[in-house]
Amino acid sequence: MKKNKLFVIAFALMGLLVSCDDAINIIQDGEVNNPDQVYNSVQDLQRGLNGVYAVFSTENTIEFNALFTDEVAIGYQNGGQGLNDGLYNFQLNAGTGAATGIWGSNYRVINFANRILAQAPRVFDQIENTDEEQNAIDVATYNYVIGELHAIRAFATFQLLSYYSTNLKDDSALGVMILDFVPDNQYNTFLPRSTNAECFAFIEKDLAIADEMLAPAANPTRVSPVFVSALRARMAAYRGRYTEVLPYVNSLISQFPLATKANYPKIWTDTSLDEIIFKLARVSGDFRVGSYWASASSSYTGSPFFEVGRSLYNLFGAGDVRGGASLVDPTSKISTNPAGTPNYKEDDVLVINKYPGNTAQSDVLLNDIKVFRVAEMYLLKAEALAASGNLNGAGSNSVAGVLRLLRNARYGATQPLPVFADATAAWSEILTERRKELALEGFRYLDIKRLGVLAGNRGVERYSRDCEQYNACTLAPTDYRFTMPIPTTELTANPNIRGQQNPGY
Repeated sequence: MKKNKLFVIAFALMGLLVSCDDAINIIQDGEVNNPDQVYNSVQDLQRGLNGVYAVFSTENTIEFNALFTDEVAIGYQNGGQGLNDGLYNFQLNAGTGAATGIWGSNYRVINFANRILAQAPRVFDQIENTDEEQNAIDVATYNYVIGELHAIRAFATFQLLSYYSTNLKDDSALGVMILDFVPDNQYNTFLPRSTNAECFAFIEKDLAIADEMLAPAANPTRVSPVFVSALRARMAAYRGRYTEVLPYVNSLISQFPLATKANYPKIWTDTSLDEIIFKLARVSGDFRVGSYWASASSSYTGSPFFEVGRSLYNLFGAGDVRGGASLVDPTSKISTNPAGTPNYKEDDVLVINKYPGNTAQSDVLLNDIKVFRVAEMYLLKAEALAASGNLNGAGSNSVAGVLRLLRNARYGATQPLPVFADATAAWSEILTERRKELALEGFRYLDIKRLGVLAGNRGVERYSRDCEQYNACTLAPTDYRFTMPIPTTELTANPNIRGQQNPGY
C-alpha cells in the first residue's frame, strides 16, 4: 500500500546542511519555531505546501535573461535600470544581485519543502487513527502533497545546476550543494559543492518519488505528472542526453495542442490555458512581472524603462503572432528606418507587452508565470532530432518538419519547409526559433550557453544602436560569464565552498 512506502521514503533521505543563512536558517517574525506546533494533520501539510508555492518563483531568471542578453534594450524612460547594476553591460560577479537572488530564492524553496517533508512521517502516523473513509481521503491528499514537494525540490535543484554548473553534460563538473535536511539553528555544517552526477542522482530520486505519488491534475497551477515529464525532457536536453528526450516530448505534444494564432495572445493575458503544461499563479498583491520593464503599464505612456530589443524584433516575419501585439504594445512607435533615424531612442520605442496584466483581475503588469509550455517541447524535440542527424524533410521526425509545425501555428497558415545544409545550420535555426518563441520567459542566457557553440559560435546579438553607447553589443557563448558565480554571501559564510568558485570570477 502506498502509505507504508511513503513512511520508508520519508526517512530514507540522509540529512545535509547548508550555510546560506538568508535562504535556509530563516525564522520570520511571528513564525512558529517548533514545527510540531504547526504540522499535526494532512490539512496542515497542505497549508505548508501552499507556503512553498508562495515562494516558488522563476521571475528573477526572467529579468536576468532579458537584461544580460539581447532580449531587451534600454528604454526611453530608463532611469538607470540595468545600467547602475551593470547587467546590461555584461558586468557579472559574485556580488551581483542576480547571482545572489537566483541562488538564494531556489535554496529558499528547497528549505521550505524540506521543513514540511521532515514533519510528514509524524503526520502520516496519525492517519492510522482515522476511520476507513477518512483514511482513504487523507492518504490520497498526503501522497499528492509529498509528490508535489519532491517535484518542486527537484525543479529548484535543477535551476541551481543550470545556472551555477559550468557544463551540465559533464557529470564530474562541480554542481551545487545538495540540501535534503532541515538545518539545526544551533549550529552550521558547511557543505562543499557536489558533482553534477551527485546532484542529478538527488534530483532523480526526487522525481521517482513524485512519479509514485502524483496523480493527474486538471489545474495547470498544480504540480502533476506532466510537470515531471516536462522537467525530465528539459533536463535530459540540457545534459545532452537526447535519446531520453523524445518519449517525454512526444507524450506531452500528444496531450497539449499548440494554441491557434487567434488564441496565442490570450496566453499572455491569462485568458486561455492553451498549451500550458504548468504555470505559477499570480494574484493581486503578488509581484508584478511586467514591472521589470515599465513603471505604470505596458504602453508608450507607461514609463517603459526597457523595450524589446531591436535585434529580437527584427526576427519576426509579417504575420507571425509572436512578434505582434503579444510582444510589442500597439502604442509603440515603430520606426521604418531604425538605422537612419537621427532620434533613435525617441522614434523607435518598442514597448514590451508580453506581461500586460491579467485581464480577468484587471491588474496591470501582473501575470501568471508560464514555466512549461508545449511549444518548448516542440523545440526540445527539434534539438533531439538535430542531435541524431534528422535534419531535413516534412513531418514530425525531422528538425525542418518540427519547426514548420510550430511556425504554422504561429502564422496561422502553412509555412515554407526549411532546408538545412548541415548540422550547424540546423542548430542555428533552432537557437533562433527558441529566441523568438521563448522570448522574455527566462531561457535566452542558458540557450546561448548550451547551444551557442553548436549553432556556429552565436552569442549575444544586440542591435548596434541598442548597445554601441554602452560598449556592450556581443558576448561569445564561450565567455565565462555564461556560468553564474557562487555568490559572495555563500563564499563568506561557507569555508568549504571558497575554493570552488567558478572559473573567471
